[in-house]
Amino acid sequence: MPYLYVSKLVNGTLVRSSGNHEGWEYMMATSYTKIDDLTYEFSLRKGVLFQDGTPFNADSVVENFAYFMQDPVVYSDIHKRLKGVTKVDEHTIRIHLYKPYGLLFSDLTSINLYTSAYLKRYGWSTKEGSTCNSMQAPGPYGLGPYILKQGYATGRFQTPILELKANPNYYEIGLPYIENVTIYTELTSTQSVSMALEEERLDITPIPFNKKVETVLSKYARLYTKPSTHSISVYFNMLKPNSKLQDQNVRIALNKALNQANLLNFVYKKEGELAPTEASVNYRSVKLATENLQTWGERARQNPEEEKELKRILNGLELDVITMDRFMFLWRGIEYQLKKYGVTLHYTTTPNEKEIYEQLLTNRESPKKWDILTWGNDDWISHNPWTAFFAYRISDKWSAIEKDDLMQEYIEHFFDVEFQSPAFDEVVSKIVKRAYEKAYMLFVPSPNIVLAVNKEVSYEPSSVLLMPLWKAKLTKYHWSIRGNAAYPKEREAPMLPLRFNYD
Repeated sequence: MPYLYVSKLVNGTLVRSSGNHEGWEYMMATSYTKIDDLTYEFSLRKGVLFQDGTPFNADSVVENFAYFMQDPVVYSDIHKRLKGVTKVDEHTIRIHLYKPYGLLFSDLTSINLYTSAYLKRYGWSTKEGSTCNSMQAPGPYGLGPYILKQGYATGRFQTPILELKANPNYYEIGLPYIENVTIYTELTSTQSVSMALEEERLDITPIPFNKKVETVLSKYARLYTKPSTHSISVYFNMLKPNSKLQDQNVRIALNKALNQANLLNFVYKKEGELAPTEASVNYRSVKLATENLQTWGERARQNPEEEKELKRILNGLELDVITMDRFMFLWRGIEYQLKKYGVTLHYTTTPNEKEIYEQLLTNRESPKKWDILTWGNDDWISHNPWTAFFAYRISDKWSAIEKDDLMQEYIEHFFDVEFQSPAFDEVVSKIVKRAYEKAYMLFVPSPNIVLAVNKEVSYEPSSVLLMPLWKAKLTKYHWSIRGNAAYPKEREAPMLPLRFNYD
């Protein structure tokens, strides 16, 4: 999701994504008061400048929300619940709601605050509310630690390379440490691994789990791992006319055919957790909901008669799979297991996530030929399983489900309850178990973050969709600092993996 990762480096928001219990931390706001269920008052940072030197204040926030409300995001319920934003004084604003809204702070982590110049030229969004806000052009338009110097990135369109430079007006004095950052948005998995293992090519990249050994043995890179709230969404296309996946028994059978424990050990290389449904079990609420819920595969292996029944249902089934190429390591493991039951898979691969979006987001209006689509669904609203659940809301372009009135009732209630409350845990449990019973996706283990990082880069990844590059540092041996001096031979020796704990 390059447009969101980069957006969180370039833009400011009232509150910023975090892997903590609340899922957010203060950014352009410094405190808030809940006046009543429909009114929230926020105090703003003082003396802050946008990247172009214009002042940030309450008028800036009111202006941004006015533009936002003209063309809001629609993947949550903010477009139905936000009544307006008003100015109290120069550094205080109030957010007014039509009705209580548990996802308010999650949504605020994605509502960027732009300069007036940007808003007047481009508006708040790209007229594609399904993929959130974005950066339609380079320029000093934000409040984040970096300025977008070259390229652009929206949900559906992006340049292959983005150039960032440090924001001299950034409010955290002394940050960022690194002056210039280059982001590659369309490298293949093979290219990214190859470049990360060479010096002066790529400093930080996600890698397929089967490339861990090469990374550990590299002269220049070190293996980083961390538990996350990310998931790998493997969609069943139930909107495809005459699809066999419209049959719940077929979807359940495919899930029963998967041995997640073997996938975790041999494909994930133990970098993850068994997951009964799509939502990461590292969400506190999902962990509670699934603590006594076995995967479909675990249940199937308790009954010797299941093997014959699975072969009867699945034998001869042919499925068209579209996936980003970085997930082919997983699909080879899935294919090996499904072949046992007579399932044949045909692949279409791409290094570009925008092509995945195009297939998914136009599927409801014009059903596509694919049967299964794989998407790296990183936790873009921070510690809130709506990241996974929004695929179950049939009014949304992200959904490939035809009809489920009960699930829609659960989802509407999900919006009403307070985040992390007992009521929240209860409705999360209902949604998780409904998705499990209906087998709405092909459920695979919840993945860890696995990175190849240059040995001379000091960096701690976040468990959510955030790259805290403004805190990263370089040693004096980094290629960009040491100049023409050779890399010291003693630093070429393999290093033990660096394993971070969950936030």
